[in-house]
Amino acid sequence: MDTLEFRLDRYDALPGALARTSVRDIRSVFPESALISLKGRRDDPLFVSILLHGNEPVGLDVLKRLQAWMLNHPLPRSLLIFVGNVRAAEAGQRMVEGRPDYNRLWDGGESPEHDLAARVLDEVRAAKPFAAIDLHNNTGSNPIYPCVHETRPEDLQMASLFAPAAMLTRNPPSMMGYALSKICPAITAECGRATEEAGIMRAFDFVLDMLHLDHWRGAPDRDVSLYEVTGRLEISPEAQISFEHDGVGDIELPANLEKWNFFERPQGSIFARLSGEQSPLRVVNDHGLDVTPQFLTRDDDRLCLTRDFTPAMLTTNETAIRADCLGYLMEKRSV
Repeated sequence: MDTLEFRLDRYDALPGALARTSVRDIRSVFPESALISLKGRRDDPLFVSILLHGNEPVGLDVLKRLQAWMLNHPLPRSLLIFVGNVRAAEAGQRMVEGRPDYNRLWDGGESPEHDLAARVLDEVRAAKPFAAIDLHNNTGSNPIYPCVHETRPEDLQMASLFAPAAMLTRNPPSMMGYALSKICPAITAECGRATEEAGIMRAFDFVLDMLHLDHWRGAPDRDVSLYEVTGRLEISPEAQISFEHDGVGDIELPANLEKWNFFERPQGSIFARLSGEQSPLRVVNDHGLDVTPQFLTRDDDRLCLTRDFTPAMLTTNETAIRADCLGYLMEKRSV
């Protein structure tokens, strides 16, 4: 058992220095993880989570723009904001080396970070939020899209306000968005690569939309294409990864892998090539069970898809692959 403790600071206003603060300087205004409570005209707050991953600064960018907007506009709804892994943000990393991923804490555990997550969830439940948004950037090339974790009309309405295509996922069950969806309508907002202006603006506009939303319609506001995640792609930690024309590895992935995201790949298409008898790539379902044969079949040195799938979050960033996963496989679902 760890003996570390992680403080959860509380604020009732945004620090004045926030506007001049970069993500690497975040601890000059938020020395530790924090909950910020801002009073608005409606009491049931919108909950927003930022910086669960320290190298995904979109939430901080949104917070600074919101601070500027509030100079001339009253908040239409109260806000409860969680500022997550400030130590990783200071280092410019997804997470602190040797410590847990802050988006893999939310279904219980033994570490001090799990204790912090439990305290945050207690505060969120007590606040009885109207809705919740967890803001993220992507490592690979993806469109701007939301993850929904339930198919309630309210969650789908939120998704439709953010982007035209949404991912339905409950894998891994330790992510914050899934925990939040058990409390209120919730999405994980994937806002493209870090520093992309389009993603920052879409996230900021979406937060404003949700602050102004006064009731649920019981249906999506706009048409939304819903893709259900049926498999998570994981590569063995000891495997050597290579990309086309980039040397020999246990598994060779296409150099243009990221261009497949949110485009359907047909049955029989080659997903990867292998150099040995054993494949280091496996597919797991929501329960962590190995379901690889349902998704991939081997033909000589080729791994091929068993049926049509739409990939998402595929990345060629080896650090991200090893810290999390290669990506996900999805199938279209009717709304």
